[in-house]
Amino acid sequence: MYSIMEKKGVLQKTTILQYNVPYKEHSMDLNLLKIFEKVAEVGSLTKASTVLGHPKSKISRDLVKLEDELEQTLLIRGPRGIVLTEKGLSLLQLIRTPLESLDASVLKIKNQTNEMKGLIKITAPEDLSQLILTDIVCEFMDKYPGIRIELYSTNILMDFKEHKLDMALRIGKLKDSSLIQKKVCDIEVGLVASAQYLKTSTKVNEVNDLQKHPVAILTDLYGNPLNKSCFKEVVPQFASNSFPILKDYVAKNKGPAMIPSFYCKRELVENSFIKVLPDLKYLARTLFLLSKPSKHTPKHVRIFKDYLYENLKRSLES
Repeated sequence: MYSIMEKKGVLQKTTILQYNVPYKEHSMDLNLLKIFEKVAEVGSLTKASTVLGHPKSKISRDLVKLEDELEQTLLIRGPRGIVLTEKGLSLLQLIRTPLESLDASVLKIKNQTNEMKGLIKITAPEDLSQLILTDIVCEFMDKYPGIRIELYSTNILMDFKEHKLDMALRIGKLKDSSLIQKKVCDIEVGLVASAQYLKTSTKVNEVNDLQKHPVAILTDLYGNPLNKSCFKEVVPQFASNSFPILKDYVAKNKGPAMIPSFYCKRELVENSFIKVLPDLKYLARTLFLLSKPSKHTPKHVRIFKDYLYENLKRSLES
């Protein structure tokens, strides 16, 4: 092959030689080297079999395979045990340090995997994050100081891949999702009013009586009522997609509002809030814990997932 080069106005012809050298990829089974090293260390196939937990016949076959691959005689079997040849001694010196380094690296990775430290990313609805999830997260971090948690509080479903999430809490089951969806519990939303309001207002004995009250209802992000069937004849005076706002509406003695029991548990126990038409369930939704399908979920993520599930279930169902 020729190329033309120009240098100081003079054309020069340069010959470029090309060689087509065949490339043969060769990979060595590290286990063969480790078996050879152990046999050389203990000086006996029988002892190596005991230490490694392999049949003596397998160790013998592996040594033959190694010698065949290297095309060298590495050891001689004698009545007093194994004797390394010159090539065997040379190989042992070459592989001992790298194998020790490799074992140390593998052990380090295993220890890191078993340690309870690392970052966990989770997203959850705003109301749930504020009332319950923050306490659970803080308790877990107190228990495992090496854990870092990023909690994204939003009612918008975040993309797992884009935001590198480990898990998510969502109301309602996702359709056509590859995520693992584990049911935590059912959340029932009922009608609640303050004791003070009920003392000074018309009694509510049935659904139609609600027409005389400034009812506040729960909506979705776009202002659509989440359930109309129970209150077809009731025109709400106030609506919000936020449980804290609806709870504040009740606390200000404005009227009945749609709130889940877990969100006003203390007030119900203290009787400052009273359930109105307690047998009527305005809405029942299911809380799911979402996570990525993986055979190798890090230990700290797996333990937090179980911890979160148990504590959420206990808090919401009690």
